[in-house]
Amino acid sequence: MVHLNRRRYVVVHIISPRDVGRGLLIKLIRDRTRSLSEERFQEVKPWLVYFERGWAIIRTGHRGSAELLDILAAIDGTKLREGTFQLRVVGISGTLRGAFLKHVPEPAREGLTYRKDDNGPNTGVKRSGPTQ
Repeated sequence: MVHLNRRRYVVVHIISPRDVGRGLLIKLIRDRTRSLSEERFQEVKPWLVYFERGWAIIRTGHRGSAELLDILAAIDGTKLREGTFQLRVVGISGTLRGAFLKHVPEPAREGLTYRKDDNGPNTGVKRSGPTQ
């Protein structure tokens, strides 16, 4: 069975500036996707699903992964008040779990876990430890 809405998860390490927030990354990606046609945007449809300690995971459609890599390459080197925005694409995975466990290094994952609810659906990346 072929799924029409397959997804890819692109793992990105933000090198500088160190204090970049998720809002800035979203803004830079949005600014680049505004120039895409509606059809191409629907293929890419980037969504930031994880951002922690300079690491980000961006979800895209499987047909839009090459376009997303082009967008990220265009963002790399953008001049900001704080300095030059630099990032490195670390890897691409077909699952969020694979992207998180394979490509985000252990020190960046400290205190975080990828877990499933007992009911079945993935709940994604969560803080580990006692729940309140």
